[in-house]
Amino acid sequence: MLLVPFFWDTSNTEWFKLGIFLTSGGREGWTIEDGQKDKQVLKMLTDNDFPVVKLEKNSNVLYARVDSAKLNISLFYTWEEVDPISSEEDVWRTFLIPRALWTCPVFKENFLKFSELPISTDFIESI
Repeated sequence: MLLVPFFWDTSNTEWFKLGIFLTSGGREGWTIEDGQKDKQVLKMLTDNDFPVVKLEKNSNVLYARVDSAKLNISLFYTWEEVDPISSEEDVWRTFLIPRALWTCPVFKENFLKFSELPISTDFIESI
């Protein structure tokens, strides 16, 4: 099962900030065993400094919404700190998204396509 820890920060009036936690230098999604219970996943995430707000399953993906205000991102690597071609580090990959474009379905479709994130259209529509 794919595990997608993410945060969605809407505090800026001009930009949304989306952060997705990825493995292998930001090239892959985080996978967990299919049989893991939400309680086990929640414990693993909180033990590793992810301030989880909510877990939500959609098909074979478990989304873990993280509180961006409580997340100490300095405890983790970010996309900008690693070589995305050769690194094996787990990273937060963040995107600044113009608030004015977020309602446009063409923008969302292209964002998903060109970012190559391991997330679904349903996920994009839900945030």
